Amino acid sequence: VVGWGSLNVFNPRRAYDHVADFSLYVERDWRGRGVGGRLLDALIARARALGYHKLVLSAFPWNEAGTTVYRRAGFREVGTYREQGLLDGKWVDTIIMEKILDGPHAH
Repeated sequence: VVGWGSLNVFNPRRAYDHVADFSLYVERDWRGRGVGGRLLDALIARARALGYHKLVLSAFPWNEAGTTVYRRAGFREVGTYREQGLLDGKWVDTIIMEKILDGPHAH
């Protein structure tokens, strides 16, 4: 296995049934070879097949490789979560990105 991805429940409240977030990981030695982009394309296709309207993600701002892949796939940055993650005992911010999958705002 050189990478994996999963669609996840964004929020258990019924009003958010149409929104999913996702996880995506590529082994370090396989990064930069298009694996992440192909996995992301498959996740987007699966989300559409399942009837999701929107995908969202939260990423560390220094994850340039990841955010580049997300932007290429049509995700846009919409905000920042302050002190969202705890790494090495320190609170860190994450950026919020989204992609609308259907309708007039799809991209």
